[in-house]
Amino acid sequence: MKKCFYLSFLLAAALAFIPAAAAQTSSLKGQSFNGSTGLYSIPSGRIGWERSSDLGLDFGYRAIINEDGAAHIPSVTVSLFKWVEFSTAFDIQPDFDVLKGYTPPRWETQKNDDLLFGIKVQLPTNVKNSKNPAVALGTNIQVINLADDDSYTNSEYRYTAFQFYAAATYAGTFFTMPAETTVVMGKTIYAGIDNNSDIDFGMGFDLILFPDVFKTFVHWIIDFANFDYSDNSWPNTLNHVTGSAWYRGILNTGLRIDLAAIPALSKFKFAVDLAFNDLFDGQDHGRGRSFTIGAVFGVPIL
Repeated sequence: MKKCFYLSFLLAAALAFIPAAAAQTSSLKGQSFNGSTGLYSIPSGRIGWERSSDLGLDFGYRAIINEDGAAHIPSVTVSLFKWVEFSTAFDIQPDFDVLKGYTPPRWETQKNDDLLFGIKVQLPTNVKNSKNPAVALGTNIQVINLADDDSYTNSEYRYTAFQFYAAATYAGTFFTMPAETTVVMGKTIYAGIDNNSDIDFGMGFDLILFPDVFKTFVHWIIDFANFDYSDNSWPNTLNHVTGSAWYRGILNTGLRIDLAAIPALSKFKFAVDLAFNDLFDGQDHGRGRSFTIGAVFGVPIL
C-alpha cells in the first residue's frame, strides 16, 4: 500500500503562493512523463495549446536512467479546441527473468512494458479571466506489462489501472520570480487485482528562475506525490506495488529549458528536461533514485 507522506508540509508550502495568486506568469505547458500536460509525475490544470491553437501536436521522449537500466518513453499529445487533450505514451522498461512453474521450473524473460493513455478536459474557470486558476478533470488508463504471459506467473504482472483526477493550476510569485502551483487529487481503480482505499494526492510548482538574467528560458520544476507517472513506473521489479512511488511517495525535481523562448522558435513548443526522480530515496530493491533526460517538441496545426 502506498505510504502516507507529509501532507501538512505540502499544504503549508502552497500557502506561500496564495497571496500572489493573481500574478501572471509565462506558462510553459510542458509534458509530464506519461504525455499529459503537466510537471513530472503529476498532470496540471493546463491544456497543451490552450488559448493558442485549436489543434496542436506535442511529441516527447524521456529516458529514465538508474543502475538497473534505462526506460525509454516516447509520447504524443493532441490538444483540441483549446480545452481538451488526448495523450499516449509507450513505457519501454528493461525486461526481467522470471522463474516459471513448468516441470521442471525454468527461467524465462518477461516483458516489462506499459501502454499509457490519457484524456483531460479543462473547465471554463479562466476563459473570461486568465488570472483565475486553470482547472481540469482527467483520466489516465494504464495497461501494465501488456506483453506478459502470466500463465505460470503471478497474475498481477499484467493488469490495467484507471486513474481519475482533478487538477488545479494557479499563478503566483516566489521571491519575485513568476511561478505556477499545481494541486492534484484523484483515485486509482484496478482491473484484475484487488483495489485499495488510497487517495491520490500531488503538488508541485513551475518556477521561472531569475528572469532578469535568464528571461523565461530556465524553469525549475518540482513535484511531490503518492503516485507516479504510471502505477508501475520505472524502476520496479515487475510486480504490482514495486514502482518508485509506492515506498513513501516520490519527489522529482529538475530543470526544464524552454528553447521556444528563442524568437525564431516562438511559434513552436520546444523544451528540454533534466530531472532527478525519487530524489529522497536511494536505489534499493528495484526502486529509487533515477535521472531523466528528455525533450518535447510541439507544433500548432490550426
